[in-house]
Amino acid sequence: MRFIILNLLSLGITPTVVGHSGPHRQEAQNLNKFLKSNAINPAAINGETRHTGGVHLACAILEASNQTAVVFPSDGELYTQIDKAHASATAPKNPACIYTPNDVKGVSLGVKVATFVQAKFAIRSGGHSPMEYFANIDGGVLISLAGIKTLEYNADAQTQRSGFGNLWQDVYRHVNAQGRTVVGGRTGSVGLALTLGGGLSHLSNAYGWAAQNVLSYEMVLADGSIVIASEEENSDLYFAVKAGANNFGIVTHIVQRTYPLGKIWGGSMIFPGNASAQFMAALADYQAKGQLDKKSAILPYVGLIADAVVAQFSYLEPVERPEAFEAFYDIPVIQDLTQVWDTFAAMVTAPIPYNMTRFTYATTDLLYDKEAYLEIEQICHKYIPRMRKLEGGDIMLMPQPISVSMVDEARARGSDPMGVADQPQLWFVVSSGWNLAQDDAEAESIMLDALAEVEEYTKSQALHLPFYFLNDAFSTQMPLQSYGAVTYSKLQAASRKYDPTRVFQELVPGGFKLV
Repeated sequence: MRFIILNLLSLGITPTVVGHSGPHRQEAQNLNKFLKSNAINPAAINGETRHTGGVHLACAILEASNQTAVVFPSDGELYTQIDKAHASATAPKNPACIYTPNDVKGVSLGVKVATFVQAKFAIRSGGHSPMEYFANIDGGVLISLAGIKTLEYNADAQTQRSGFGNLWQDVYRHVNAQGRTVVGGRTGSVGLALTLGGGLSHLSNAYGWAAQNVLSYEMVLADGSIVIASEEENSDLYFAVKAGANNFGIVTHIVQRTYPLGKIWGGSMIFPGNASAQFMAALADYQAKGQLDKKSAILPYVGLIADAVVAQFSYLEPVERPEAFEAFYDIPVIQDLTQVWDTFAAMVTAPIPYNMTRFTYATTDLLYDKEAYLEIEQICHKYIPRMRKLEGGDIMLMPQPISVSMVDEARARGSDPMGVADQPQLWFVVSSGWNLAQDDAEAESIMLDALAEVEEYTKSQALHLPFYFLNDAFSTQMPLQSYGAVTYSKLQAASRKYDPTRVFQELVPGGFKLV
């Protein structure tokens, strides 16, 4: 509480602690002073709400500031629609209110209000994460960034400025119109918060991680101040936020490098499920040879119960069936949806023929080894009988080959907080999919048991790497610590400096936290 008091005093505000016994005169004066300092009429907050305090007071203040920006459970279908705007049915919760500001000043107010009344809150950008409470909250304030829709291309600097209310498909469409692209998500429906966890892209083989191509982050800090984090300004914060998730503030905009790009080849190929071992062998062969072509990328989905392997290919030139992917051309194909696309946006917004109602995932990392790739796929097959017992149950594997060029290109663009080893490796994701909420615990257990056996095997073969890619990590994994002690201490130092009152550690319960 001492640090909170110091922080509010620096703003010229005496903190208000509203209890259920009713606000005292001084507390009422403090609240009125806070409201006036933020251009809100104190008369808009009734006595009952003042008495209740906490999150209900926070919601009332936000509604008084902008009535159309706040939605309550009593708003029925509108509330439900906004609350459920997540990729997985595991993510929606029951926030006391949903606040959707349309500019950075509105985001700043949301943080100041939550801090003043000590109300817990969550932040949602694209809502792609399936993890509970990462982008939603029960009984707190959900700050949705859906209204931050800025899209500005700077032709002189050849940079793209984008608000966090956009999805990657919005950004791609905007910048592709200029004959350029950015290093961003591999599917169009993912949000821009991908750049807070490194970010793996179809362009990473050529240009490194998405975050390494962000020139600056616009952020709202715990005291409501708006800052720029870049190599030139607040460089320690810039380093930390590139892979430190929501631990330092709310990112509202990013400025990215852009690269020239015209027509490309890519799309999905669907292989039969009984070819999964053949596919894993081909993936290893691709990584050994084809991935040396920096224009190539692949995003595989190996469905063990759906009995299909879906691979999304990308090649940054309009070359039909590029030689880089020749290892896959001998596998029988159920359906070939690859083609030459006019724009990158068109390719990444094409539907991927794989969908799960409820899903979650976890990740591990191992060194390149063809025999190991085949073995870990077979290990996961052992868990099919358990998963079949769940309605709609499936185990999906995402074996993501990581090249040395990805690491080198990332480092060439500045300090990389993730500290990925400069060796060929596989970021191996095990994902569970199912239909019913009553099966959540069992579905997660199956996934984690499979992953544990995979790690037991890779450790026995001296292939395990102690790195966990944050954007694919399960809520109980520790990706921030996996960056190494030196980087982790830098993240902690940035948190202490930019969030001394621990707002984003304690009032924002979701996400991977700094200990």
